Parts: sequence; structure tokens; C-alpha cells
Amino acid sequence: MKKKFGKYGGQFVPEVLMPALTELESGYEKYRKDRAFKQELDYYLAEFAGRPSPLYHAKNLSREYGVKIYLKREDLIHGGAHKLNNCLGQALLAKHMGKRRIIAETGAGQHGTACAMAGAVFGFETEIYMGAKDTQ
Repeated sequence: MKKKFGKYGGQFVPEVLMPALTELESGYEKYRKDRAFKQELDYYLAEFAGRPSPLYHAKNLSREYGVKIYLKREDLIHGGAHKLNNCLGQALLAKHMGKRRIIAETGAGQHGTACAMAGAVFGFETEIYMGAKDTQ
């Protein structure tokens, strides 16, 4: 896997996390082009998340600016945000890697909600962490 963006990039990761990240990279490489994995992800995106989300023609804005403006209604995805799209993919990868537990952090709460939803649909024990300042 490419580890840099142009001449920049790289990574700084505490050494204790490297085995988990190496395992994750191997799992990603194994399943990223797997047709059955993609079909399973498509199933959950459609049947659980509610994708594809609709386009809404914003007639008033279109008229105001003299162009056609459409809004992609990701807010209508189950859970109210686009975050579930990514969380379902990550949770499905975890399932295929034989994991039984997921953890996540959240700031405003949307990512945590989406991870909890993905964890629930796959039957994972799930823990969501939020910083003390974020809870205020």
C-alpha cells in the first residue's frame, strides 16, 4: 500500500499500535477487490443505510442563480448523516477479519452514532469514546 502522498506524508504511530495497523492493512488488501465483499457492502448500504440517497432539485436556488442546483440528500441516510457509509464498510471489514468488538471516538457525536449502528447491525460489542470537552 502506498504510504506517502507525493514527497510528503508518512506516518507517526505509537509502536504498540503497529501490529493492529499491519493486520488492518492486510485485511484491507485482501478484501478491497473482493467481489463478494463489495456485494455484501452494497447490500448493507442499500437495505440498512437506505442508499442511494435521493437528489433534490433546489428550484428556488436554481432560479435565483440561473443554474440547475441539486442537493444530494445524505441527511436522509439511516442515522441522519453520511458517516454510516464509511462505518458500515469498516465494520464489515472487521467482521471478515474475525473481529468481535469495535471501538471509535467521536467529537460531535455523529461518527459515534454511525459506528454504534454499524456495530449493532453486525452484532459487535461496541464502545464509543468522547472527549470530556466534547460532552460539554
